[in-house]
Parts: sequence; C-alpha cells; structure tokens
Amino acid sequence: MRTIIKIVLLINVFLLLACEDMFDYSPYAIDFSDENRNVNQRNIEKLHARENDDTISIAFTGDTHRFFDETELFVSAVNKNKAIDFVIHVGDIADFGLPKQYLWANSYLLKLNFPYFVVIGNHDLVGNGSQAYLEMFGVLNYSFIYNSIKFVFINTNSREFKYSGDVPDIQWLDNQLQPNFDFTMAVVVFHVQPTDADFDASLEEDFHNSLSRYNNVLFTVHGHSHGHEIYYPYADSITYVNVFGVENKKYNLIKISNNQFEVETVEF
Repeated sequence: MRTIIKIVLLINVFLLLACEDMFDYSPYAIDFSDENRNVNQRNIEKLHARENDDTISIAFTGDTHRFFDETELFVSAVNKNKAIDFVIHVGDIADFGLPKQYLWANSYLLKLNFPYFVVIGNHDLVGNGSQAYLEMFGVLNYSFIYNSIKFVFINTNSREFKYSGDVPDIQWLDNQLQPNFDFTMAVVVFHVQPTDADFDASLEEDFHNSLSRYNNVLFTVHGHSHGHEIYYPYADSITYVNVFGVENKKYNLIKISNNQFEVETVEF
C-alpha cells in the first residue's frame, strides 16, 4: 500500500511540473521576458543608433485597451511608412492594469519596425499596473533628446494617485524644460490633459506655468479622450494635440522640421 501511495504522489509531482507553464496562478503575477522589460530605455538606444534627417516623423496612437485587432492594423499601417522615425503611444495600453494585458498589447508593438515609446495612462495604473509598467517600460517620468528636440513624457494621472498633490510632478517637468544647449524646443507627452477631471485641479495652473515659462514647448500631445483635436485651452500659443484612439482606425502623423510642426491624419 505504501508503495502505491508513493507512486501516486510521484505521478502527481511529475504532472504538476509538466503543467506549471499551463496555468497563471495569479492574474497579478509579473513574469516578463527580457524583450518585455525596460522597453522605453532600449528603444531610446535604438533611436539614437538610427540615421536621421532634418524632418522628424512620429506616428501617434493611444488608448488601445482591448482593441487588439485595431492595434494590429495600426502596426501594419505604420510599418508601410519608411519615413517614420519612431512611434509614441499616449497611454492606456492595458484595460485593467493586468500584467497579462501589458504582455498582449506589447506583443503587437514589438512588431513595429521602429522604436516606440509609451507614456503611462490611467487604465494602466489599475491594480498593480504601476509595477507592471515599471517592469515593462521603466520610470513613469522620462525624457530623451532627438535631433535637438527634447521629448518629455510625464505621468498626469492624478486621480489614480488620489490627487496627492505630486502628480504630475511639476518640479521635475520644470527641470526638464529649463533651457540648455542640448535642445532647442520640447514636446511634452502625457495621457490626461490638464483640463480633465482626472487631472489634479490644484496643479493645473502650475502645470501650465511650467509649460509656458521658458517659451520652448513646441506642442503638447495627449490621449484619454479617444478623439482627435488641435486646440488652445489657455490664452497663449501652446498647442494641445489630442490624438486618435486606435479604435478609430486612424492615427496622427506629426512632422517636425525647423522648429515647426504639422499634424496629419492617416486612415488604416
């Protein structure tokens, strides 16, 4: 009898070992492969290795959530345009912040022929989504310089941080925009616009003051609203570009040259 019990136990152990990759023990477990880690920094390195000309061409999308078919179509459409320098996703890559959703979404973005960058969205922060973003993409606020243009990505999802008074990080933004010889103009990318209820109203004026203080913001760009609009919410010349959510089967192509820019809409 003892021999039979031992045999049964051994069989169970072998079955568990054989099936360990077949089950997710928790939907919140983060177990990313190398290609799904530190994505933003690795793409910065790829971008700097590319040859560039006088015009920067950037494809923008966002709010992909569960729109996987549309995301696949977006990737296919963008890959046909050889003039694109890189791609920017304006947030909400996941729907409920689940690591598995991060993996699903990034599996499509990995097929892009160009470097790509993702800013944190409010849906990305649900549950342990903040940790998933940190593992997959890196720090929530980051920047890089390309062709003398500084691209600044900042977390503006105030509601998910309970309007704590430090999201967005105004001091960090101000430091990023302080003029120096490394860049001429800046593009500021975020998910929630400062006029939205998800943005901390107590920080709206300071945020705007930081953007306008040095007169070097070429334009800002965001998602969250899923539609497309070019507008000026304040009494100054700073342009806000709300880019299409991927479900519209359209993306915005923004070209920058000689410190000027133009916005195009591309259907796919």
